[in-house]
Amino acid sequence: MTTPYLVLARKYRPQRFLDLTGQEHVVRTLVNALKSGRVAHAFLFTGPRGCGKTTSARILARALNCEKGPTPEPCGVCGPCVEIAQGNDIDVQEIDAASNNGVDDVRALREAAKYMPARDRYKIYIVDEVHMLSGAAFNALLKTLEEPPGHIKFLLATTDPQKLPATILSRVQRHNFQLVPLGKIVARLREIAQAEGVQISDGALALVGRQAAGAMRDALSLLDQLFAAHDPARGEIGDAEAAEILGALDESVLREIVAAVLARDASAALAGVQRAYEQGAEMRRLAEDVAERARNLLLAALPGVKQDLPDHELRSLAQEAEGNDPAQLSRVFDLLQAAQDEVQKAANPRHALEVALLRAVYLAPAGSLPELVARVEQLSSSAPVAKLERKAEPARSPESAPLQSRWKQLIEAVKAARKPAAASALEHGSPLKIDPSGVQLAFRRGDARAAIVAEVKADIEAVFERALGYRAPLQLVEQEPEGATVAEEKQKQRSAAQSGRLTLGREHPAVRSAVELLGGEIEDVRDLGEE
Repeated sequence: MTTPYLVLARKYRPQRFLDLTGQEHVVRTLVNALKSGRVAHAFLFTGPRGCGKTTSARILARALNCEKGPTPEPCGVCGPCVEIAQGNDIDVQEIDAASNNGVDDVRALREAAKYMPARDRYKIYIVDEVHMLSGAAFNALLKTLEEPPGHIKFLLATTDPQKLPATILSRVQRHNFQLVPLGKIVARLREIAQAEGVQISDGALALVGRQAAGAMRDALSLLDQLFAAHDPARGEIGDAEAAEILGALDESVLREIVAAVLARDASAALAGVQRAYEQGAEMRRLAEDVAERARNLLLAALPGVKQDLPDHELRSLAQEAEGNDPAQLSRVFDLLQAAQDEVQKAANPRHALEVALLRAVYLAPAGSLPELVARVEQLSSSAPVAKLERKAEPARSPESAPLQSRWKQLIEAVKAARKPAAASALEHGSPLKIDPSGVQLAFRRGDARAAIVAEVKADIEAVFERALGYRAPLQLVEQEPEGATVAEEKQKQRSAAQSGRLTLGREHPAVRSAVELLGGEIEDVRDLGEE
């Protein structure tokens, strides 16, 4: 009689805590609890599918019921260890809550829990997808879960802990399982391929790991599919064959597209999109993969940054990143990352992706930043230097000039007295007179700055008295100022200077050459010494 084939996901299911891949934080906690004897009566294992929740529950059940236990290292040969692994231990029951979710099912469990184990140390209930229980079933379970008999252990597993009542969550010890990193998945797949005697390329293993998206069980199922579809006479399972069998995009297409963008080769970038389309790639997913490829290249170019990727990919990325400046890689990654949203919403995702790639080709810097600066400086040194002349202030009438001059002196005195807010408010007023009878100052109706001046009127009058040499009461009136205020004059001067700098900058030969070189435009030219 032929022995039935056992799929890889079952054949290589972990039997010890040390065999669990990517869940070291959970393993450490459970092992320490077993060593110290501080084992809770109820556990909740949460996390994505295929990351080892039910498997961990079985291992914990074996550790608790092993004849040499409780122990973090179950022997694997005693009766409880063998029968729990096979799923036929009478004292360890696995319950699928999706199909046993009624209150009657939980009542039957409660009745059975009253009796001592038939043989093992503990009677253990492994409840998978526990979030599928009904509200009444949770209520029926609550009391038993809170105060179970000493011989009972509950091991609950779920992919959706948000659906569990708070009363249940507060009575269990929760452990959050994580998606398995790509590098660890590939390393485990390599071990299994060697154990099975199948030759497979690093790229094919990485492709399987990416398709699994962090689920170790999915990765083993996909690897099983590759082994079944491959003809051993053809030798090694290569990257192209793996992509064809799994219906995935060949990783070389992503390398070609990103390399074309970095080389500013528009036709090669679009040819890569065409090749991906012919392979049946979904354009929205392609946009994500291209952005991820650009990100990995950028991180590879940064010293000291570690990526959780297979070793062969890290070496390849490091070699490719050597010929590119991190600033350029950052620019390309930024554009491709931002384009993902456009591709997702576009009526024609392929066109949106092509536009994004062309934008990255033509807008990304062609060289490193030091090279660009050197070229601009070279252009600047060969171009004539123009000077910016300030426009003369508009002439004032002979009568108003002395008054305005004395007013500016008074404002400066207020500034020197460390009252910047008051000085700023005074600049928006217009002096009507300055003489021994007092200082009369006009503000427009509704100007809030008049209220600011009024609040510190006494302090301002004290400053005026020191500056003028006599006491000059400050009088505020509401009327249109005569001529421009000090604040308005400053604003006009700033606007004129800015306009002149902008015009001069746009006409300067060196600046024009730099704009053409960088593919940008001038928005503003500032004087660093301007107030």
